[in-house]
Amino acid sequence: MNSENGSPVHGTPQNGTPGGEGTYRAHPLGAPRARLTRRLFLGASGAALLSGVITEGAYAAGSSGAGRAVIGDSIRGTRRTWTLENDSIRVALAFSKGSVRLTGLFNKGSGRSLLSGPSQLFVHELDGAATVRADDGGWRLGRVESETITVRTRERSWRVGKRLVLPVHREAPAQLRIVLVFEVYDGEAGIRYFTRVRNEEPTRELTLTRSTVLSLGLPDEPHTLHYVPNMTWHSTRGSLGPGPVGRSWPKKVLAVYDGDDGDGDGDGDGDGWSLSPELNWKTQRGNGNYSTDYMLPPFAGLNAWDGQDAVSVDTHPESLQLTLFPGEEFPYLAVNLTVFRGDVIDGKAADERHFRKRFKYHHTTALFHQNDWDYRGGPGKELPEGYYYDTVIPQSARAGLDMVMLDDLWNSTRDTIVPSAAMKKSITGLGELSKALKENGLGFGLWFSLTGDGHLKGRDLADPSQLAHKRRQIQTLLDDYGVTHHMIDLTEYWQNERTTSYSHAGDNVYRKAVRTRAMLDDLVTANPQYLPKLTSELDIAPTQGDRNNGLLHIPYNGWNTSNGGVTGEDLSLRTALTAYGHLPMSSTYMNGGKLTGRMEDYYSYMAVRAVKFGQDPGDATKWPEQGVRLMGVFNAWRRRPDITALTDGEFLPVHLGQGWGTDAWDSSVGPYVWMYADEARGRALVIATAAGTAGTTVDARVRWLKRGRTRYSVTDITIDDDGTQSANHLGTFTGERLRTEGLRVDLGENTSKGKAFWLQEVRG
Repeated sequence: MNSENGSPVHGTPQNGTPGGEGTYRAHPLGAPRARLTRRLFLGASGAALLSGVITEGAYAAGSSGAGRAVIGDSIRGTRRTWTLENDSIRVALAFSKGSVRLTGLFNKGSGRSLLSGPSQLFVHELDGAATVRADDGGWRLGRVESETITVRTRERSWRVGKRLVLPVHREAPAQLRIVLVFEVYDGEAGIRYFTRVRNEEPTRELTLTRSTVLSLGLPDEPHTLHYVPNMTWHSTRGSLGPGPVGRSWPKKVLAVYDGDDGDGDGDGDGDGWSLSPELNWKTQRGNGNYSTDYMLPPFAGLNAWDGQDAVSVDTHPESLQLTLFPGEEFPYLAVNLTVFRGDVIDGKAADERHFRKRFKYHHTTALFHQNDWDYRGGPGKELPEGYYYDTVIPQSARAGLDMVMLDDLWNSTRDTIVPSAAMKKSITGLGELSKALKENGLGFGLWFSLTGDGHLKGRDLADPSQLAHKRRQIQTLLDDYGVTHHMIDLTEYWQNERTTSYSHAGDNVYRKAVRTRAMLDDLVTANPQYLPKLTSELDIAPTQGDRNNGLLHIPYNGWNTSNGGVTGEDLSLRTALTAYGHLPMSSTYMNGGKLTGRMEDYYSYMAVRAVKFGQDPGDATKWPEQGVRLMGVFNAWRRRPDITALTDGEFLPVHLGQGWGTDAWDSSVGPYVWMYADEARGRALVIATAAGTAGTTVDARVRWLKRGRTRYSVTDITIDDDGTQSANHLGTFTGERLRTEGLRVDLGENTSKGKAFWLQEVRG
């Protein structure tokens, strides 16, 4: 079992052959099951459970006695108590009398304990009958271990956190082993928690018909809940129920408690927490054989104090019922928990910092790539002989793009890595194309299906043997042809409703998602140059205006296409900014890169992880000379070491449109301002653009600078549309003034409405 990436371990089927065919009892989603009341499912009364909660002060005072062992500088523990801690959060766990409990949850920024009631680390209904809970007294503790979490690139490796692995097992009502995995990330980050569930029954299957993945007794005090059903944010002063909101289900909740954080800005901010389960968007029902009701909910949903005293993540049984074969272990759903001091923007920023480490992001300066789908993709389309060598590659190099990508229908069939006869006319072969790209300093991107077919067809990705075959093909593309980017889409997560030796109807789609991401994570770990992208077409047969991705679709250092629910949007800057705090900014993607010759547009491309330039480089009306030349100047500046040292870091929002920090946010009204800064906040790059809106001026509060009297020199370094660059010193200001009064931005000063500023701390 590879606990770092959640790679599943497949057990022995009933015929005794590891991974072989066997005959299994089907457990369709529609199978009858006993009605489960909330009280029965959660078990003991709140009062009895609350007696097991230890306050933060009590835990700290009682945890320094003899027998304490340091098992990692962010994880400390005795034989049966453990503390996980970073700069933001402290979590305490204990095992006693056959139960494992969360005994402390502390927000270090606000100095506040966040456990006010009973919590549950898991609750599982087994085979529609008996229920087991983390605190029901029936568990035995196994060997507890810790592991280091690292990021590896071609240049170096570094640590980003530690992992506590805590196994418990039992004999009744079933032989069951659950491994609780807690990942604490270094610095200002959060905790990621998931379990691996193992059926230790020697001859029979075991089905988790429904589960509470995590339930936290968080204080229901005056608050605002911010939540995301699709892409756009909603809020409520009350509770959040488990039902759908419109046509989707909430997949994230961020709570801001009323209060004053003392910053003097009068906005009434306080502190809070955020809960981000790693979920799909929706779940495919059937293999294209349902004309209606084919969109099932995501694998789990959220409940914040709706008919209960806790905040929980609970599975949707109609979408997920995990059936474990005898001896099989499989990872269950993961949840990310962060805490913060401040307002909703501080909460979203806390998640952004956490996600950067959780998904092992690095080298995240936006990647600009030429994509051939719009002028080459589709049946019957062919390009002239040698078109990539004569036109696509030279033009992309002149514009300073980072990569050239072949989209769908480049291969003889979608299941091969052999170019089609038509494609060979324009590229000759993958080897020749790879050589030419490398000689011109360009990366090589490739669309490549894992199912090897179209929508709702092809290989079943829940089958480990099928994924192993596709992994070998991908490794060949990496090793022999230098492919650096891989795009995956076309409803590859269709549901196989048949019982097989590797899945059942109730978990087939879930196994597809888990196993695919695990494979991609392994490939990224072994090949740090590999950049995977999973599109919004994965879960559901194409419904162009209503599809999306979730955290479960994000592989290490990879990105997605996400656009569902943002009215009138098609993967533009506004789509990416709407996602901030829900999906990592390093996972966002822009579809509309154009050689317009306007810095207003070019600056907007910096905010996301990848930008598709899809127009034909041989069309002078789409790739005009002035636009190509200006893009070359811009990209030469973007690649300067002093610039990438900042843009490889965290995206920091400054002003994301009208009302952006309130419930009245209209993301369609600009301007948009963001920044990048070094860790010490001594240097910063501020980018501002109207991005096609009417916005011109804004006092941009640069809230991420140092507080107090620290002084910053501000210089306008804007590249204008003629390719010249400013170097206008605007003055020296205290960080406090820039934070509270703002940096005056006038986008009307240049030919088009885009600007850049360099901020440098003044010492002495």
